[in-house]
Amino acid sequence: MTILRDISFLWSMLHVIAIFLLLFIPRYPWGRTLVISFAGAGTLLVFNVFAMYWLGHGIIMRAAFFSCTLPTMLLFFLLSKYRDGRYFFLFCLSDTICFWLLQVTNFLDRLTGDTYVVLLVSRLVAFPVAEYLLWRYLRRPFLELQASLLRGWWMFTAMGAVYYLLIMVTAVPVDAPMPDRVGLIRILLVLILMPLTYITILRSLWRQMQIYESARQTALRQRDYTAICQKMELERIYRHDMRHHLIVMTGLLQQGDCAGAQQYVQELQGKLNGLDRSDWCANTALNSVLTAYFSQAKEAGCRLETNIRVPAQLPHYDEMDLCMILSNALENAIHALRELPEEERWLNVDLELTDNQRLALRVGNACPLPVRFGPDGLPLTPPREGHGLGLRSIQSTVKRYGGLFRCQWQEGQFLLQAVLFPAGR
Repeated sequence: MTILRDISFLWSMLHVIAIFLLLFIPRYPWGRTLVISFAGAGTLLVFNVFAMYWLGHGIIMRAAFFSCTLPTMLLFFLLSKYRDGRYFFLFCLSDTICFWLLQVTNFLDRLTGDTYVVLLVSRLVAFPVAEYLLWRYLRRPFLELQASLLRGWWMFTAMGAVYYLLIMVTAVPVDAPMPDRVGLIRILLVLILMPLTYITILRSLWRQMQIYESARQTALRQRDYTAICQKMELERIYRHDMRHHLIVMTGLLQQGDCAGAQQYVQELQGKLNGLDRSDWCANTALNSVLTAYFSQAKEAGCRLETNIRVPAQLPHYDEMDLCMILSNALENAIHALRELPEEERWLNVDLELTDNQRLALRVGNACPLPVRFGPDGLPLTPPREGHGLGLRSIQSTVKRYGGLFRCQWQEGQFLLQAVLFPAGR
């Protein structure tokens, strides 16, 4: 029955690479990365298989760190986009997950007669299930973590490395005798603590990313607010000076210098055209956001259509939440439009407080190519720094208000719709 043991080993080694690649961001295109990965990993696998037959199956678990782990770590380090704590944390995480599965399936087989049948069957099921769960629930947020969070990885890498070494030291090879009661309790504690520790680490990293995103949004709002204040002050100055301009033009006309008066009017008109509209709605906070991002849209050459009907006071809503939703929605739309030819750029924004005090937002922008959406209703896009966090933040905030949130693609446009219900109603 040792053939079942050997098949389970080969199956497991292949899936170690698959689990790692699920969370990996390569430096090179995926085609080249996969070819190099499987060529290098295949060579290592062949070497370890021969070592297993020459030296016995138990030697693999004892020597795996040197015969498999270190060479694989070096191979993917050369292929990785990130060559810092992010890479080493991922390596520890993926390998620890796999060793944890190996040990759990090994103990299941020992408890059911040590025939290798349960060992093979449980591994045939456990690794695909683990990959599905990682793909469904961990891959997207973890890729966002790697792209957005640049610091704080080394401490968690050290914790992951300690657990990685600990689980390898306490591992019981397939053919080795079972440890005594104390040794078995020690191994079980390691197996229980490992997933709890990684869940805690990932939650901590996610909170750090949220803090980073909140700080980034605050900095953006401060920058936009400063720019708006400067433009409003400039507009106030121009309006104050208008009577002086009228005196100058009157003097030119009285002197019969029509050409000079016309030139003066053209110069004044050019300066006034540089002043963006700053009265999109009565609410000061939302108006500052709209002014800032509509200015960006105009600078990007976007055709802009708006329908804003919001009063000065919004007692049922936190203005910071509303500014965050509006900022993220407009920022994403403008970012997407910048990637299109200028003649194709258009942006439609509807924002209204309804009679029943519901706040409805609709942001549509040109999007010629169809968009695929994930199970969470958010678009599936290639990970890049900071991208994807805005929509998640909007979704989370709308949910707190018991509202409705939807993203969809239809007839050449990407459409974001959100409806917030009054707090306490």
